Amino acid sequence: MVLFAALGQGSLERAEIYFLDGARAMVERSDWLVPYYQGRPFFDKPPLTYWLIAVAFELFGVSPGSARLVPAFAGLALLLATFALGTRLFDRRSALRGAVVLATSVGFMSFGRVAMSDMLLALLTTVAVWLGVQVRGEAARWALPALGAALGLGFLTKGPIAVLLPGLGLALLAWERRRELTRIPVAAVAQAALLFAALGLGWFFAVYLRLGLQPLIHFFIQENLERFAAETYDSRQSALFYGPAYMTVGAPWSLLSLLAVAPLLRRRDAAEPGLANARFLLSWIALMLVPLSLSRGKIDYYLLPLLPAVSLLIGRHMSRSDWGRLDRRWAAGALCFLALALALAPVGLGFLPEGWVSPQRRVGFVAVAALGALALLAAARRLTPDRVLVTLALVSATVSLAVVTLLVPGFLAAQPTAAVMRSVRAELQRRPTASVVSCRDAARVQRDLLFQERTVVEERCDLWSVADDRAPVVLLLREGEFESLRRIPALRLASVHEYLPASSLALDNLTSVAPERLFVAANFPGPKLKLRLSEAEREALKKKLRRARRQRARR
Repeated sequence: MVLFAALGQGSLERAEIYFLDGARAMVERSDWLVPYYQGRPFFDKPPLTYWLIAVAFELFGVSPGSARLVPAFAGLALLLATFALGTRLFDRRSALRGAVVLATSVGFMSFGRVAMSDMLLALLTTVAVWLGVQVRGEAARWALPALGAALGLGFLTKGPIAVLLPGLGLALLAWERRRELTRIPVAAVAQAALLFAALGLGWFFAVYLRLGLQPLIHFFIQENLERFAAETYDSRQSALFYGPAYMTVGAPWSLLSLLAVAPLLRRRDAAEPGLANARFLLSWIALMLVPLSLSRGKIDYYLLPLLPAVSLLIGRHMSRSDWGRLDRRWAAGALCFLALALALAPVGLGFLPEGWVSPQRRVGFVAVAALGALALLAAARRLTPDRVLVTLALVSATVSLAVVTLLVPGFLAAQPTAAVMRSVRAELQRRPTASVVSCRDAARVQRDLLFQERTVVEERCDLWSVADDRAPVVLLLREGEFESLRRIPALRLASVHEYLPASSLALDNLTSVAPERLFVAANFPGPKLKLRLSEAEREALKKKLRRARRQRARR
């Protein structure tokens, strides 16, 4: 329910548009070798995710909902892989609890609904380590070839990082079992190498045969080496970025992760069941954090491959019956904190302008939040590990469902994306040769214009030269931009739309949320919309323009 409910209703998020447009191009061009984005060859990512989304398009039609079936099913498979790994390392009880923790983590519930390659990467990373655990005795004859195939498919999904992350765990396993390495069948090793080469490198070789070295240079140098070491993709985050990021991605269980990790750092009886395997998972997590933290490009969802291992450690701790006083007090404090946060969450809806979330949807979310807060407080009062697990999992899943079925559809319906697309479509029908230009996509309509209308929006900020040129153009302008360009004689206002910018929904801006205007204008003849502003609006716009001029002057 968490993964599939209202799967097609959300707006296009993060990097979805690259995969959706690339997969659609494969279907329409009948070219499953070269991905295309905005009509041009696109080699930022290997093709496995494109292929799977293209298959979904063939089966269920071209839509965001069809594309998101890929990460949703990958998420279900990841839960099974996590359970299998936990059963092998610990026991079924710990494995089941680890899978429940993963299934109700914010990162899993969010990115299991986003058509990108990261959930598939997390799946193949976990499967590879599970297979590595199996490489012992007679099982090595089938586990090693399967491991080569899993690593090859991972390479076909995300490139070298899909080998590096599980490879760190496999290196730990090899070190622990170094005395057994001589007994591994050579034939199984050869089969693993052949399967990895065929599945992981075959597409790159085929691209080389058709297009030469340039696409491979772009992928391996620019999209991998420069993303890691150069400033090309510098997200300007500190080396400690992933600590706070995990608190969000791993929520609500991140509050309990310290309880699961702290005992592993103390000296304990080495004969304790599962202790060595728990420390193996902790070491693997720490090793994976090293390249992620050293990389210049840091994004929160890069933590997804680490979540199964962290969830299993938490699940192992949740399965223990010997919770001490510190465990109980910490867990009770975490539940009370989450109950308070949940009780205050509906307050944020009060800052949204009228019309963006209907009263019925607000009431529904308030009821869910209130019941969830009461359930968490009740669990904190009569605390047991199982009660914490069940209550926190159910509340997390229910709140997630309320967000995706109540808040998100209502909010998106109030945004003017559909109206903007209709306006742009009407202008392009008048002048099919016109280009569409925007400086900054504050209203977040560019992705929908590309996917729904097949219209490429050029990102240019020299708006005056663009608007005053003879070449026909449709412009998507913010208030200050339109005000500065309206003196151009040929510029015509086509439509005006109110929207809430995504930045206004951040916690630090929530108390000052206010709609802004998006102006659709054109520099060729057509129906002209007269803009009528009240005196208060004129004064506010003048102040905003003066403030913008002062900021430009200071810069």
